[in-house]
Amino acid sequence: MLTERQGMGMAAKHVLLGLLLDRPAYPYQMADRMQQRLGPSWKVRSGPLYQAVKGLERDRLIERVNKNPDGQDERHVFQITERGVQEFERWFEQTPDTARLSRPLLVKITFAGPDRLARAISKVEDYERECAERLTAVAAMCEALPGAEEELLRADHLLLRLNLSSDIYALEGELRWAQDARELLSSLAVQERILWPNGSGADGRIVGASARSQLFTRIARDAGGPEEQSEAARERSPAPKRAAG
Repeated sequence: MLTERQGMGMAAKHVLLGLLLDRPAYPYQMADRMQQRLGPSWKVRSGPLYQAVKGLERDRLIERVNKNPDGQDERHVFQITERGVQEFERWFEQTPDTARLSRPLLVKITFAGPDRLARAISKVEDYERECAERLTAVAAMCEALPGAEEELLRADHLLLRLNLSSDIYALEGELRWAQDARELLSSLAVQERILWPNGSGADGRIVGASARSQLFTRIARDAGGPEEQSEAARERSPAPKRAAG
């Protein structure tokens, strides 16, 4: 969903300008055309949409073509202005196309701690299920599009297929990540030798300095790592003796 993933920020502002490059539209049409051209992940709620439209009008990037006699704002038809065309061109040429990874769920499970571990696993399972359902739906939508064998190629269909394939690849990646996250959290839930960042062990009790040293030592020994590199080894190492004067 656009409102969940990106909001109606800078990207959506220029999506609306791009839609109006083709022909004027009123807000409801903009919302419909956004999904028709970009796919279901760009679904947007009416509130953020109207705010974005008002912002574009305030910045004189779009203007009203006419006003519906009944005064309903959603029936105002908007067209892009020359200033709006220039802004779209500026964004098209100058905005860097950088990858952005945003994982609110990852932040939640990272800081869940032992007390919220079961709830974190449940959240990951819900996310995994949602990714699988959305992947099935988007794949079916992509499959239903007319193919390239049509007598008259539809550019909008081909570009929509491109957008849907982007969603498919992204959802496949998210699904794999969710599966890995679920397996990791499930293993943490049954792990007996574990130290959480707040200093607690598997039973939830705070582990003292000496106990932490012993735990780090056992982990380093079992892992085959150099014990002198571990925190435990540094804590246990005796102070150097002074040379006799």
